[in-house]
Amino acid sequence: MRIHDTARMKRPIAMLALLCAAPLAAAPGDIVATRIAGFREVGAAFKNINDELKSPTPQTYVIQISARQIRDYARQQQSWFPAGSGPKPGVKTAAKPEIWSQPAAFKAAQDGFTAQANSFATVAASGDVAKMRAAAKTLGQSCGTCHRSFRVEEKR
Repeated sequence: MRIHDTARMKRPIAMLALLCAAPLAAAPGDIVATRIAGFREVGAAFKNINDELKSPTPQTYVIQISARQIRDYARQQQSWFPAGSGPKPGVKTAAKPEIWSQPAAFKAAQDGFTAQANSFATVAASGDVAKMRAAAKTLGQSCGTCHRSFRVEEKR
């Protein structure tokens, strides 16, 4: 590691602080905020992974920490969509009604993401950067599968 590479040094420290924080917990009316926060954390961890994999000298421990974080959130996301937490007046959510009208398809998408997150964490633990690059693409595809079917995309 280069001594003057402070941006890369700060990222792992920030991630360690996030991992040491208490898991997300939601009051009954806060489930939408909980899932938004959780998926933002997943996105941030995936960004860290991609940033490292694009680097000429990836820091594998950053990828490993981020992979474990995604794996843990993937397991938690199974509980982020209880009945009654979908789109309705006064509730801002990107969750499509199909989540609740097609529960088997949604569960299959969630299970696919969880399986890919578990697989990526295992590959990351190996330290093999080439395998991590391939597995990161597969993990990203599992995210996209759910987004296409069950998430209202932001209008740009």
